[in-house]
Amino acid sequence: MNILGIHASFTGTTHDSSACIIKNGKLICAIEEEKLIRIKSASTYFPYNAIKECLKISNLKISDIDVVASAGITYPNLKAKIKKSLKHFFHYSPKIEIYHHAYSHCYGAFYLSGFKNSLNFSFDGSGDKVSTLVLHGDTKGSKKVMKNIFEVDSKKSLGNLYTAFTNFLGFKSIEGEYKLMGMAAYGKAKYNLQKLIYFDEKKEKIITSRDYFKIIDNKNYTTINEPCYSEMFIKKKYKITKPINTNYFKQEHYDLAASIQDQFTKVYVQIIKFFIKKTKTKKITLSGGCALNCLANKELLRENVHVYVMPAASDRGLSLGAATMCLNKYSIKFKKKDSLFLGKKYSNKEVIKDLKDYNIKYKSLKNHHLDCATEISKGKVIGWFQGRSEFGPRALGARSILASPKIYNMKFKLNKKIKFRENYRPFAPSILKKTFLKYHKKVPADMTSMTIAININKKLKKLIPETVHFDNTARIHLVDHKNKNLFKLLNCLQRKNKTGAVINTSFNLNMEPNVDSPKDAIRTFYSSGLDVLYLNNLKIEKV
Repeated sequence: MNILGIHASFTGTTHDSSACIIKNGKLICAIEEEKLIRIKSASTYFPYNAIKECLKISNLKISDIDVVASAGITYPNLKAKIKKSLKHFFHYSPKIEIYHHAYSHCYGAFYLSGFKNSLNFSFDGSGDKVSTLVLHGDTKGSKKVMKNIFEVDSKKSLGNLYTAFTNFLGFKSIEGEYKLMGMAAYGKAKYNLQKLIYFDEKKEKIITSRDYFKIIDNKNYTTINEPCYSEMFIKKKYKITKPINTNYFKQEHYDLAASIQDQFTKVYVQIIKFFIKKTKTKKITLSGGCALNCLANKELLRENVHVYVMPAASDRGLSLGAATMCLNKYSIKFKKKDSLFLGKKYSNKEVIKDLKDYNIKYKSLKNHHLDCATEISKGKVIGWFQGRSEFGPRALGARSILASPKIYNMKFKLNKKIKFRENYRPFAPSILKKTFLKYHKKVPADMTSMTIAININKKLKKLIPETVHFDNTARIHLVDHKNKNLFKLLNCLQRKNKTGAVINTSFNLNMEPNVDSPKDAIRTFYSSGLDVLYLNNLKIEKV
């Protein structure tokens, strides 16, 4: 059975269009539309290009698809809209099935985790009128059986409150929340937000105050580009003036960021801990956009549970979630993938054609991993383009910018000359799993997808100082043989300078999606302060 999972954005309040294909229970590919059209979030876009690429990778035609699965059961006329779009772009529409948004998040995480049973959490802004969902999942044969044990409507959304403060601080919805999270390290949680939203364990309810509804102003909200907060109320309530520029914050703004991060974490963690205790479950999965809050996830490491965070936790993962719900409906066994390198791969022949079109000189290397390790050790900043692209918001070594984590002021250089972004933004380290275990006794959770921050001890900090944030945390990315290309590179670095680690950040400029094609990589290379570009084993340097 061939299942095409899609998430389509038909309005300005939906976002992150994507597509995936599951072929006879095997996940073949998954791609976000934003990376192909070069528009971040791809709001209002049908995932035509993502579907086209998925069909090509899977060696299928649209007529070979048995079912198209999508989330959005409360969306008016969604099935008709999808059918119309498929016929427009592909001249044919297979059978279409619509599933629940929050359930799709949970199912996608449960299937990818590989757990036979787990407690599955979805924390979102809103989707199909649900903001928080907790499902207890069991595996019976080829079926996943989910039991709903907690559900909160969109009127009491933890995610929407976080986004309102994100907007107030001058950042865009959907894309700016992680910036607020980075700011939080520079402030103190001095503003009391406890009554705005909290979890009442006795009533098993999320409680919100009148002020909550005064802060979130989305009555006439029609696009994610619009502000969804009341500036006058926040200013009056907390005596804070909205910042004029996101590059120049006052201390009160950092303190506000720390305060909302603190309250978000308290409610988020309390709900998770409460249901862990109630169900006596030892394994949990986290999904929905809020699950990408790696600082909040850090607090769960104190619990004696196995934590799996869906790497594509936000709405971009809904295509995969809906596809797994469809898989479950038809009792088809899922063949788990070891990684989420699910995008397109480019041959040297394709890359060389682009280089010749642009009249760009290149070198073909026998050992580009060793050559790259040498350049990183010299302090060079690298564009690293290898194999199939990642599915999800994090660069995991297929489409990455890499640099030494030991060279002083490298973080400042990357933010100012390469990424063109705010100087308080942190960078994550990719580190060999075996190297990490020299400094930590065990791996506390699944840390292969940059979804959890941890406190860094003094010895490890000396190894990767430029990746340790102001609050002494880092979003560690552990690398083993399953991440083939990055694993080879880090082993070369280990032999060369005894580091076995790099700064690893998305191969993009500020406010752009991560690169997907060689042309994207070449343009980004020449539009920034990158020193060297590796396209497979082909090396390009600036003259």
